[in-house]
Amino acid sequence: GGLVGFLRSLGYVTRIFDPTRVVVVWDGKGGSANRKNIDPNYKANRATSRITHWGLYDTKEEETEALIGQLYRVQDYLECLPIQQLSMEKLEADDVIAYIANEAGASAKVNKVTIVSSDKDFLQLVDEYVEVYAPVKKKTFTKGNIEEELQVLPENYNIVKALLGDNSDNLAGVKGLGIKTILSQFPDLVNKPGMTLDYVYNICEEKMNEKKIFPKIITEWDRVETNFKLMDLHITDLDQKEMDHVKDVLKEEVNKLQTGAFLHLLDEDKIEGITKNTEGWLETFRDLTKV
Repeated sequence: GGLVGFLRSLGYVTRIFDPTRVVVVWDGKGGSANRKNIDPNYKANRATSRITHWGLYDTKEEETEALIGQLYRVQDYLECLPIQQLSMEKLEADDVIAYIANEAGASAKVNKVTIVSSDKDFLQLVDEYVEVYAPVKKKTFTKGNIEEELQVLPENYNIVKALLGDNSDNLAGVKGLGIKTILSQFPDLVNKPGMTLDYVYNICEEKMNEKKIFPKIITEWDRVETNFKLMDLHITDLDQKEMDHVKDVLKEEVNKLQTGAFLHLLDEDKIEGITKNTEGWLETFRDLTKV
């Protein structure tokens, strides 16, 4: 299910966005280690998640092993397509994706970068060069509609997330604080670019005696700063050697479309096809070899 679902999704987004290049980025070995060193609670909830396919597996370990097997097999299939894959030890996919997107925007050598992910952390990167397609919502967030979604400027969104926390990454926020309070008490986040955590802290100090939430935010300030650091995708975690490696990979020519090898894998796995017309699905990727 994971393998076929991933490939179908890849074909769909490639067809609708008609890109000049497709890069699939994987979490590297030990990718979460740096963030877990900052906060041991980071993603700790994922290790205890329950089994989701009782009809197929007896234990969570069996299910996880099957998932890992599918992930490796996906990589075999992707090797047959004119796309590029990236995975770097001790780096999460988020960091590499953000670096590619930020670099592309900074260089202005491309018209647009589309990040395909349901991870809302990427929404902080949306600008005139970067858009985010959320596959579950089937919606593309652009500079034109992102403020309606976030209610603040995308570059200030990480400040909001630092205050609210992120359940998906097991990062607690300031208890009792909601988005309505943030918008009303810290209005510059809505339409003033380049805001920092200092702006929030200064208002909390000034209004300390007005509402209980202000001293509470200051009391939990270490938590807010840690959240901000963990979720900030504007400043790269890549060192110079890692940045150079990403640039070198992106300069390489992509593989040619290997239809025969792809169909052989489908036959080995007893998969009738990604769609009713597998060869038509493969043609979606052929134009990528012409770039």
